[in-house]
Amino acid sequence: RMKSLFYIASLIPASFLRKLVTLTSKTKIFKTSSTYKVTLRNLEMTYKHLDQVELEQLAEESFIETILSGHETIKSWSKPIHISGKNIFRIENNYLLNRYIDEGNGVAVIAIHNRSVDMLLKWINTKCETTTLYKKVKIKALDRFVRKQREGKNNNVYETTITGVRKIFQAYKANKTICIAADQVPQEGMGEYIKLFNIDAYTTTLASSLVHKTQKPAVFICLNSFENNKLGVTIKPCRKDIYNESKYKLSLNKSIESLININPKDYSWEYKRYKKLLSGENPYKDI
Repeated sequence: RMKSLFYIASLIPASFLRKLVTLTSKTKIFKTSSTYKVTLRNLEMTYKHLDQVELEQLAEESFIETILSGHETIKSWSKPIHISGKNIFRIENNYLLNRYIDEGNGVAVIAIHNRSVDMLLKWINTKCETTTLYKKVKIKALDRFVRKQREGKNNNVYETTITGVRKIFQAYKANKTICIAADQVPQEGMGEYIKLFNIDAYTTTLASSLVHKTQKPAVFICLNSFENNKLGVTIKPCRKDIYNESKYKLSLNKSIESLININPKDYSWEYKRYKKLLSGENPYKDI
């Protein structure tokens, strides 16, 4: 039943939805939402070189893309893997991921929350089976549905727990392809303060630690919108300093910054990324 509902919703043309959302945004009602307010606060902290008009324009564009990325997720949920991948029109450095998969020595695919993570994961799964960490959805019925979607075609999905981390480490050592989202705020005691856009941000070190410890291949990846709002996958090689003992943790955030800066409006700025600052301040307390 749930898949049928998502299928019906997916029939709405993306171009029509974009026009509708853009038209609605002219009322400026969206500025009262916490999504917009958190987005603007994050942008103010991150892009200090932009003036307020530029920041508000970028926040509005990001708000629109957030809604459209939800539609992309619904489309990916309602279609089989081989059809879902047809929504991708451009791939940068496709050869790089293909090479690592073909070599069979394992590869860590490190993603950020640009647009639809589920659409991106389905695209990766057209290439190979994956082992992925999964953050449980609060609504039980939706959680079961999403997990089933991500487990399609013999993929392994584990919750973000100590057991899950152990499973993904074992898969990586066994030369499998693992997928990790590396830009969320980790649980207390599970991360470290590392510079992100020159802000001491509480950061997960799992991805960088796995790559550094095993010295295995890794790539950074995200979904972007390009000309005429066509979707594309951006794949970047990891920085060499991720294999360096003194630099691998900062290397992760530098790669994340690089991906975000490709097209900042695509990033999920509505997430409270800086809720655990080293100073103890909560920049979202009045939102």
